[in-house]
Amino acid sequence: MDYAEARRYMKEFFERRYAELSTGSGAGVSLPFEDEGKEMWADGVAPDAEWKQWKLVPASISEEELAAFEESLGVKLPMQMKAFLTTYHHCFEAPVGENPTFDHFSAVRDAWNPTLVRCSYLPFTWDEEGAYIRCIDLKNMPDEDGCGIFEIDHEILFSFDEETAERGEVEAEMQPVAENFIAYLEAVQSGEL
Repeated sequence: MDYAEARRYMKEFFERRYAELSTGSGAGVSLPFEDEGKEMWADGVAPDAEWKQWKLVPASISEEELAAFEESLGVKLPMQMKAFLTTYHHCFEAPVGENPTFDHFSAVRDAWNPTLVRCSYLPFTWDEEGAYIRCIDLKNMPDEDGCGIFEIDHEILFSFDEETAERGEVEAEMQPVAENFIAYLEAVQSGEL
């Protein structure tokens, strides 16, 4: 899968996910938005409503912003993750993770953990209620099809020394979720995750 194919895939994924969650009351795509993020309000939403349905907005993330984000993380993002982050701004919660217009890369930034990154895991979503952080295992890069998705209980991270924890220690606590990022998104879409 090249970058153009990955972007097409992500576009279809986001649109299917949004359509699925917006059926009925639209509660699956509603948040207590203030004026921040007004550009994400769905058409016809009442401005004084506490909970507002949001809409997908084509991403406005430049290559320079993406490069600066990678530098701040200390890791190169896999191509599929770049496509994921640069296709649509959205407010999906875990297991997808938010990337709104007013807080680019928020899910990745919220899930980021220096121990995980140093041990070649890229955190991309954090479910505070489920108490897990989901990560892409980068050890097989550039073979993205071989980069599995794993989760770790975020409480376990407190037991690691941020400076000295080794990959084997972290790996022993990881639980497999999907064989790669595309398989992960397929499992999300099918309701398995």
